[in-house]
Amino acid sequence: MGTINALRSLGFIRRLSLTHRLLALTLVAAVPGLLALAYNAVDLRKARYAEVHDEALRNTQLAVSELDQIFGGVRGILHAVSQAAEVRQDNTEICSGYVTRVRKGQDALTSILILNLDGSVRCYSEARSSNAYLGDRDYFQNVLKTKTFSVGTFTASRVSDRNLVPVALPLLNGGNVEGVVMAGLNLQWLGRQLRERSAARGSAITVADRDGIIVSREPSPEKYIGSRIVPSGLPFVTAPSAGSAEIESPDGTTRIAGYVPASLTPFGLYVSTGISRDEVMRPIDDATRRSLLLFALGSLVALVLAWLVGEGMIRQPLMKVVATAEAWRRGHDMARTGITDRDDEIGLLGQTFDRLMDESQQRERERETAEARREILVHELAHRVKNTLATVQSIASLSFRHSQGPEALRGFQERLQALVRSHDLLTQRNWENADMADIMKVAVATLREESHRFTLSGPSVDLPPTSAVPIAMIMHELCTNAMKYGALSNENGAVEIRWSTTLDERGTAVSLTWSESGGPTVERPQQEGFGTRLITNLTRQMHGSAESRYPPSGLVCHIRFITPKAEPRDQAGASRATA
Repeated sequence: MGTINALRSLGFIRRLSLTHRLLALTLVAAVPGLLALAYNAVDLRKARYAEVHDEALRNTQLAVSELDQIFGGVRGILHAVSQAAEVRQDNTEICSGYVTRVRKGQDALTSILILNLDGSVRCYSEARSSNAYLGDRDYFQNVLKTKTFSVGTFTASRVSDRNLVPVALPLLNGGNVEGVVMAGLNLQWLGRQLRERSAARGSAITVADRDGIIVSREPSPEKYIGSRIVPSGLPFVTAPSAGSAEIESPDGTTRIAGYVPASLTPFGLYVSTGISRDEVMRPIDDATRRSLLLFALGSLVALVLAWLVGEGMIRQPLMKVVATAEAWRRGHDMARTGITDRDDEIGLLGQTFDRLMDESQQRERERETAEARREILVHELAHRVKNTLATVQSIASLSFRHSQGPEALRGFQERLQALVRSHDLLTQRNWENADMADIMKVAVATLREESHRFTLSGPSVDLPPTSAVPIAMIMHELCTNAMKYGALSNENGAVEIRWSTTLDERGTAVSLTWSESGGPTVERPQQEGFGTRLITNLTRQMHGSAESRYPPSGLVCHIRFITPKAEPRDQAGASRATA
């Protein structure tokens, strides 16, 4: 089943367009970035979480230290009272007057009492006397037992009916307890002291007695003082050690709180400071959301750019190549991609495709040209056979005109051999490179001995096949015509052949002139013969031209052509002249 699904997925991918594949690749490339972003966010939250736990515990320990100073001050007040002579007298009025004066200068205390050993009130700062009995209070019993400063639990005072935390110190005389100095800690004042050191928004400070009753809390003390800590927080009140944890506050806020159990504080109260988890994590969450938003925007921009690149720089040029190939398939051989302004792979593809079509079109033109040339050669073959026969007849006529003896026969045979040599030169060289002078010599060799009737002059020019073959054919044609109708048709005529070369950006430009003189009077033919058409076509093949003039003195033919690979070997223009 898994293999089938994989094959189906592969088929789906193959059906995707190039642009869609580029978009998919962009999305795949974005996945590592998203994973890295998620990892960084989680790692940052963990680090911040551990940092806040440490910070909460430090804040709690600082609060314990400050509360210890507060209770130390209260203890100092009670100690000073315990040393006063007024409280050791049996005179209730003097005692009450003294503690009243002391209490008025101390906002930290709600009242000061002097208790007898049986728990009755000896004197009271708020009244001359009180009938309240405090001998059953735990702090009272603890003072008598330990003879040290003691802090009680949250309670409603039997003397003033106010909620307070009682503190007590023994009256010692030579190591014996004579009574107890007791005071009520002002919880409103304690709250103000804690409020002054309140930390960041969302933080809270809680002070509770060893029973878990809240004696002070900031903020909103009026809601929580006298209530019990939530059940989830009670284990920390009696925990064996200080620490930090996530605690659900009574207001429903989850806080990362540091705590010190009541048994570990010098004053016997539980202290906790909490920092709102949402508040401390909000900057990280906001930063994570911003990062995700920026990542999403960046991914969107990347997708848009990928789509634009896929459409504009990849798909459209490729479709242009496809459209061009389709146009060629329908026979529009002039269609091209036109991709010439790009150097990348697609540009290389388009340019290669265009070159391929150019070369294909060029080969087609060459095929057509070769076909036309073949037709010409077929006609030329027939024409050349006739010319050869005419040449043989002319040679025979010249050879046997005045003599019928062996000498005439020998001349006739030599002229025939010269004609054969002109064909042999081209055949031996496979119609490849041949020197201009050699071609001329072979072409006119049949009549060279006739009173120096030929003059050849021009620099050495090495003709490639595309030039050597046409020139040999043109010279043979001109010789044949001269023997039949021109200067070579009588005994007095002469022919001058001269050529020159100039440099051309396409190769070497050759200018050749065939001049006849001393022959019969010539006239322009009434119609163009096959020989003239042949000369014209051959010169056009060599990117040149042929022009014939017919003055009475004899034919003058100017031939111009371009030979791409030939270079004059005689740069000084030294000429070869033969008669």
